[in-house]
Amino acid sequence: MPPDKVPVKAQDIKATNTLPVLASPCLLDPGLGRIDLDLPCGMSLAEIVASVLPGLGISADAAGNLPLRVVLVNEQGAMPVEQRNWQFVRPRPGVRVLIRALPGKSAIRTILMIVVTIAAVALGQLWAVPIAGALGISAAVVSAGLTLGLSALGNLLVNALVPPTSANPGDQSGAGGNEVKQSYTITGWKNRLSPDGAVPVALGKHRYAPPFGAISYTEIVGDIQYVRALFLFGYGPLKLSEFKLGTTDLDEYDEIEIETREGLSGDAPLTLYPKQVIEEAVGSDLTRPLPRNDAGTVVSGPANEKPVTRYTAANSTGASVIISFPGGLFHYNSNGKLQSLSVSVRIRYRALQSGDDWTTVTTLNVSAGKREAFYRQHSWEFPKRGRYEVEVTRLTNERTNDREQDRTVFLVLQSLRPEYPLNFDRPLALAALRIKATYQLNNSLDNFSALVSRVCLDWDKAGGSWISRETSNPAALYRFVLQSPANPYPVADSGIDLGFLQDWHEFCAAKGLKFNFVLDRDLTLFEVLQLIAAAGRATPRHDGVKWSVVIDRPQDMVVDHISPRNSDGFKWTRTYLDPPDAFRVPFFDETNEFEPAERVVPWPGFSGEINLTEEIELPGKTNPDEIWIEARRRMYEIIHRPNRYSALQDGAVRVATRGDLIMGSLDVLEKSQVAAHVKRVEGNLIVLDEEIQMEEGADYAVRFRTGICEEDTIGTSSLRSVVFESEPGCVIRVDGGGVLPKAGDIVHFGKASQESKPLIVRGIEAGQDFTSHITFVDAAPEIDALTDAEEPPTWSGVIGSELDDQLSIPARPRFTAIRTGVAGTGSANGLDVLLVPGSGSSATIGRFEIDHRLSGTSPWTSVDVTAAEGGGAISGYEVGDRVQLRARALTPNGLPGPYNAIFSITIGETDAGIPRGLGNGSGVVGGKAHAKVTIVTQNDENVVAVVIYRLASAGVLDREAHVIGTHGVSRSSTLEVIDGDATGEDGALLPAGSYDYYLEPKNEDDVAGPVSGPYTAVIT
Repeated sequence: MPPDKVPVKAQDIKATNTLPVLASPCLLDPGLGRIDLDLPCGMSLAEIVASVLPGLGISADAAGNLPLRVVLVNEQGAMPVEQRNWQFVRPRPGVRVLIRALPGKSAIRTILMIVVTIAAVALGQLWAVPIAGALGISAAVVSAGLTLGLSALGNLLVNALVPPTSANPGDQSGAGGNEVKQSYTITGWKNRLSPDGAVPVALGKHRYAPPFGAISYTEIVGDIQYVRALFLFGYGPLKLSEFKLGTTDLDEYDEIEIETREGLSGDAPLTLYPKQVIEEAVGSDLTRPLPRNDAGTVVSGPANEKPVTRYTAANSTGASVIISFPGGLFHYNSNGKLQSLSVSVRIRYRALQSGDDWTTVTTLNVSAGKREAFYRQHSWEFPKRGRYEVEVTRLTNERTNDREQDRTVFLVLQSLRPEYPLNFDRPLALAALRIKATYQLNNSLDNFSALVSRVCLDWDKAGGSWISRETSNPAALYRFVLQSPANPYPVADSGIDLGFLQDWHEFCAAKGLKFNFVLDRDLTLFEVLQLIAAAGRATPRHDGVKWSVVIDRPQDMVVDHISPRNSDGFKWTRTYLDPPDAFRVPFFDETNEFEPAERVVPWPGFSGEINLTEEIELPGKTNPDEIWIEARRRMYEIIHRPNRYSALQDGAVRVATRGDLIMGSLDVLEKSQVAAHVKRVEGNLIVLDEEIQMEEGADYAVRFRTGICEEDTIGTSSLRSVVFESEPGCVIRVDGGGVLPKAGDIVHFGKASQESKPLIVRGIEAGQDFTSHITFVDAAPEIDALTDAEEPPTWSGVIGSELDDQLSIPARPRFTAIRTGVAGTGSANGLDVLLVPGSGSSATIGRFEIDHRLSGTSPWTSVDVTAAEGGGAISGYEVGDRVQLRARALTPNGLPGPYNAIFSITIGETDAGIPRGLGNGSGVVGGKAHAKVTIVTQNDENVVAVVIYRLASAGVLDREAHVIGTHGVSRSSTLEVIDGDATGEDGALLPAGSYDYYLEPKNEDDVAGPVSGPYTAVIT
């Protein structure tokens, strides 16, 4: 996350010559449209309001007051300023100005109208749409209303103390959007090139395919191609381990070097990628075509020069050209022997648009006798920095001989700069690779990943201090983000409630709550804090001085009481939901190399087939068991917090804040509850200003606050049992000894354990005339009890169910070829079988079982061959044996299909017979510079050819070394063959000497008969 991508400033207050101003003009959501800026000191509050909210469009009341509250905050506290004094108050340096829109009593009706309109649209009432337009509700809000009305996730957004979060900025519905939720989502790990993008911030532990830190480039050493790449893991410090390309460990690759930096202050520069190399893929063929006529025939004349020109990057100090020979470089001579071939390529350059003459760099004369692709690279320096034209020209004329291969390609132009490729003033975690691409990489290097683990200050409970180590605890990561180098305004320790974070850290550790996530897109600081806090069952909180969180957990301390005696405008809303069968939770599975997975978590008590599901995101959760537990917790929140309450209270400052436990006496919900003022106390008798009546057989109690003083504004919520009285009255008697209320106190009376309703403050909004609009949800401690009792089923990661094996039986295979003997196998006793899967079944074939036996005997003998082999050789039989064959296919797990029909064959039945020896009259007669060979065949249909061998007299016959020719013959025929020069003139063809000749008949299977000879001939 680069500095300019964090628009929310840190909230610590510093004495400067400017005033930090925070304005929340949106009535319904204070975080929406928030304005955060610095203004010069010396301005009055009236000038500040006019500057921050020009053209506000908010109507003043009858007294001319705007529905705004302005509060001055510093480290000593907060002070609201009435509007009549705005023009006289000029805040001093070190003071923060907070401006809030007020939903006062007069605005409540409008707010409720908007809620009613959204609900009506959700129900499909057409009259609501024009009203929505009149109220300024956008189509997006109406759509959101529809979502809230119909989904479990919408219920959480309304009633949850910790609303669900999304990895998408601005998307709190959990429904996603058009953006990719996380760039390291994988169909295979993929690295991306994102110039000027956000610098990643890895939190917790995760497998991550980092973006490129610079453009990868090619390096040619001899005939071998290497790739150099630089990867950016983000702000350090990070522990990097378990490097992979795709799913394969880096150690499995040949000739690979890796260099890493953890992102520590003082890290040395990388040496595997020390300079800037800007690589442009050219891919243009270098040609020098011969002149041709209209018919395409080569004609006389010079070849056509076809230079290819490209431009370097600006400020280049040098360049490098890579030439490719994709088909190799070679030619075959007339005897078919591979020989080398040469191609000449000229390289020139000149300053771009200078009109200067070309400067020749070199002429490459490349020679090779290679049939495989290879490369050549040439680098050089320019006389000065600049941008240059580079021209590459083939100087070798086009070759038209089809026995020659010399295709030449201008593959790549690299622009070189000596500067280090990274220019960033904060420590970064990096990795540089140099890997041999030849025979290893089919495409570019873009599937590199590693396991990254955040190192930061982590609370050590045993040692009682914060220590630097690897951690996934949300509390530690919350502090890290506030003080991270990614935050341009890091928060000092004095701006964080470290004591509360320590408590939260221990809570997360006890509950097994973790956050494993990589931030690699633009998110505001508050959005990041929301993601982290939600993973720890909390929401961010800033009290104007320090950062902390509000944790959703059972509480013992009652902070305040609320009743009709100290509030008005009470509202109660209940959401009725037909829940889905299950939640679907997509996540990255840490138990399976952080591969994408999805866990389906059934609704509590649901059994049967799951048909209706709803997707919920749990960003940062990577453990399958934690996924189950946190998804179930969300379900329990929906079940046990169906209600939302709101009320108005007088007073600019409230004792209770968001997340606090309060006790409510709400007679509209429980008729037995009564809130009354104490008129006086006499012994154990309490006189109230409200008449009460008790039911026979029920126990009753009274709750009140005690111990409130200037030093303790919260006091204690005390509970006393009440003695039953059958007659109605205004006097109650408490049982036993203990504290008692004072005259003027408010008490909550009702049935024991029902005298008050435990509530959690969900939010407090400033209202007009120094009122507060407070919303509550049920405390529901049973949510945590049920969550703690959850035992996740064993996770397998397998999605879907296996089909019945009987539905996937392989079909009968089919023989495609059965070959025997010399004709079919090259061996007289050979038997080869080829087969393919049958049709009519979609089952996957793992192997074939081929059974064979002598005809009429049993049992069968089996041979297994894999489906990939498609057949094999069967041994143990001889020429003339009658063999029976059958086969069946089996799935990879061994499920067999039916056998095909039995097939019979005789070994060698198609072989030709062995030819008989040659007939009388066969022989050799020597002469001058030649010999006449006479071949006479018998009446034998098996002879089709005769091989002639010649060697020095008395030598040993070597068929491969001494063969001089093979000649086709027919039965009962005579053939004369001249060896040497029949004219007797060229003695070099057959030098004078004594030679032995042998004659060998062959049949059509190339099987030889008896050899005739030697026939000795003397050549003169």
